Formats: sequence, structure tokens, C-alpha cells
Amino acid sequence: MAVYDEGFAPTADESRFSNVMNYAGAALSLALIVGVGFWGYKLVVRDVSGIPVVRAMEGDMRVLPDNPGGAVALHTGLAVNEVAASGEAAGPEDVLYLAPAESGLAAEDLEVQLAPAASEILEAVAEADATAGIEETVTAVAAATEEVDEIALLAQMLATGTATPPPAAGLVDASVPGLRNSLRPMIRPAALTVTRAAPAQTGGSEVAVTTVAFPPGTHLVHLGAYPSPAEAAAAWDRLSARLSQYLSGYDRVIQISNQSGGTWYRLRASGFADRAEARRLCAVLQAEFAECIAVVTD
Repeated sequence: MAVYDEGFAPTADESRFSNVMNYAGAALSLALIVGVGFWGYKLVVRDVSGIPVVRAMEGDMRVLPDNPGGAVALHTGLAVNEVAASGEAAGPEDVLYLAPAESGLAAEDLEVQLAPAASEILEAVAEADATAGIEETVTAVAAATEEVDEIALLAQMLATGTATPPPAAGLVDASVPGLRNSLRPMIRPAALTVTRAAPAQTGGSEVAVTTVAFPPGTHLVHLGAYPSPAEAAAAWDRLSARLSQYLSGYDRVIQISNQSGGTWYRLRASGFADRAEARRLCAVLQAEFAECIAVVTD
């Protein structure tokens, strides 16, 4: 396709500027190719492990101090260690250290009573042997006298026809150490089955409804709501008969509540020290398939 140039030839300045731009583009392209090639070469020849190489510092890595201090080990300086290490005994030592003196007893430990001499011990043994025979003789005479008195008393009672008194129990002096009163085991129940009382029949007029308001913060356990106080009392009796081991120690509370356009009687239990105790009772009752909610009065 022919270019229309209006019949004029291009000037020298325009041709020179275009040549400069062409040379500059060629130089940039060549520099880019050289840079990419150098970068690729560095990637190929570098260490694939990626571990950096650290140049070691000049000088000794560890130096033994002139005066290290500390305590000498117990095995230091023993000839047997040198024999086990090198196979032969070591030469004489230049410096020898004396072992420290043994730690003796303190002053308060030395102030004790001296042991008696051998002569004093022999004299005490001789006196004990001399008095032992006398004490045995006195004991035998006293025992014989007691037997004679008992025989005479028994003969007199048989002659008069009186009842024989029961033998006196052996009394132990209070100064003798040991157990004074013998512990007796608890009496076991006659039957293994636990007898539970039947729920009492409660009439509607005999059921007491709680009208006194509890102080704020009192912990209660809600067991249900019933249309009449008699039904609430009957429900409490059923729970007490079935779960007496859990409800013992807690008081029955029946409160009036006017909600949903009607009058309901709430069955609750009181006597809890804190909320944790109320929640524990609820957990036990729910495990026994009984409805229970721990509440706090406002």
C-alpha cells in the first residue's frame, strides 16, 4: 500500500530521531535478555539445600578460665580413675589438698545425761533380784487369802439360801492407758427390704397453702403446678414415697399463682443452703424421671 507524503521527502532531523529510538530499544532489549540469563544461571548454580553458610569467627571457640571456681568433684584426683583411663598409675601430684574435717555434734547435742557406770548397773540388778522374791511371796499370800474369803462367803450363802451374786466385772484403773469403753457394733436391720410409709390421704380442706413470702434470694426447687392444693399435696406424697432418700430433710411449699387467666398452685421444696444444692437435687430427680427446676425468689 502506498503512503501519501504529499510529495515532500522526509527531513534529516526526523530520520535521525527515529534511528536513536531504534538503537535505544535494541539496547534495552539486549540488557533485559542478559539480565534474565544471569538470573537463571544464579538459580541453577546456587545450593539447592538452602542452608546459609556462616563464616566461623577467628580465635578459640571455648577458653578455660584462669580461676573457674566452684567445688571440686568427689572423683577428682583419685588414682583409680587414672588407672581405668590410661591403664597405668599416674605420677605424684604437685599439690595436695586435705579433706575437710567431719561435722561433729552441736553443743546442745552434747549436753545429755551420762550413762551409768557398770558398777551402778550391777547394784541395781542385785537389788531387783532381792526384792523380786519378796513381792512374789506377798502376791501368793494375798491370792490365797482372797480364795479363802470367797469360799467362806459361798458356804454362808448356801446355808442361808440366798441367791448367788453375779461375778463382779473386772474394773480397770483410770490411770491405765488404753481404751476405756468398748465400742459396740451397730445393730443390723431384721429385714433387708426398706419399708416405706404409704402416702397419707389428704383432703382439699386440710392442705396448708404457704402465704408468707420468702425473702429475696431464697433457693427453691419447682416440682410442678396443679389446679388445686390437694393435687399438689398428692404429687408431693407420691414423690416422697418414691424418692424419700432424696427429699428427706426438705420442706413442702405450696404457693398460689394467678397466671393465664386462672389460679394455679405451685409445688416447691425449700430448705436449700445454696443454688448448687438445689441444682444437685434437680439433677437427681431428673435422673429418676421427675420434673424439676431450680428457682430463686425475687
